Amino acid sequence: MVDHLAGLVHHAYYCGEIAAGRRAAERLLAVPGLPVDVEQLARANRAWYTPLVSELVPAARQVRIDVTPANEGWSTFNPTLAVVAGDLIGIVRSSNYAITNHQYVMPESDGGVIRTDNILVRFAPDLSVVSQRLLVAPDYPRSGYPVDGLEDCRLRYTADGLGVSATVRNAAPWTDGRCRIATADLDLRSATLTNLRVLDSISTQEHEKNWMPLMGTPGGWLYACHHDGHLVTVDANPDVPGGYLLSRRGATTPLSRRFRGGSQLVPFDAGWLGVVHEVCYVGSQRVYEHRLIWLDESLRLAKVSPWFSFHTPRVIEFAAGIALTGDTCVISYGLHDAEAWLCELPVAACRELLDATL
Repeated sequence: MVDHLAGLVHHAYYCGEIAAGRRAAERLLAVPGLPVDVEQLARANRAWYTPLVSELVPAARQVRIDVTPANEGWSTFNPTLAVVAGDLIGIVRSSNYAITNHQYVMPESDGGVIRTDNILVRFAPDLSVVSQRLLVAPDYPRSGYPVDGLEDCRLRYTADGLGVSATVRNAAPWTDGRCRIATADLDLRSATLTNLRVLDSISTQEHEKNWMPLMGTPGGWLYACHHDGHLVTVDANPDVPGGYLLSRRGATTPLSRRFRGGSQLVPFDAGWLGVVHEVCYVGSQRVYEHRLIWLDESLRLAKVSPWFSFHTPRVIEFAAGIALTGDTCVISYGLHDAEAWLCELPVAACRELLDATL
């Protein structure tokens, strides 16, 4: 069966049988124990079938986030979102690098250091930008590793109000440059991040990125959709003040084995709604594709949507935010590590996309 499905994924595109190729790709990637080389080729071939979100949801609306970069010549990308006191707010990452021929290129004046600042944004109901302010970054001891700042923030609700989680690579005393998750408190009135705390544990992976905050009770983060065959969350450790634990939840199926973190998870239909991404390579081009996911009240991965691209197939897109406002779902994403965008979907359409067949 594997050979037959792999052949369909490879050849159906050239026969114009797009629907058949899509079905074969999903069935193939759901096969237990699929050899890595077969999986990688299937993902590369599947990228040619990837629908735009507008094909799945004709009512989808895309809005570019029009903000001024933190510094002249910098980019804006990978925004996150949250609803606070009825207002939609966001944080947009701004960095000094560009990706050229798959390489990170920085200004010579920055001495080869990748730098990130963050911009606090408030949106109008039509998703236009009402205001923007440069976030005052939290001070922290730095190791000298040449990647500076809080990368790919996620807004999160905390017991004290509002905060962020993000990736940091140059926090002392660590000198290895490993990606670690950091948390900070956010004061909206002063646009200031404070109380930075870097989480570190020997039980986590070599690099920690893209934990998905649970926006409400029980709090914590979704760590992985498929970690040794189970969904895993990050929870507070009651025995260690400020510590955390990885908690194994329900079993997950092979289709989710490459799901990676993206947005937060927001309460939805007595469960949790979020966006994950999957990675493949088309030639030398790294490609990110996305899905909606739904966890039930016990934090079991119960439904997923078809995979899709937001704006442009077979490129890097990255969703880092989701918010529900009335009857609409707003997802924030970056394009090419160079542009910041919003995608607005009817809540009813999100519900229809989610399929209980994993």
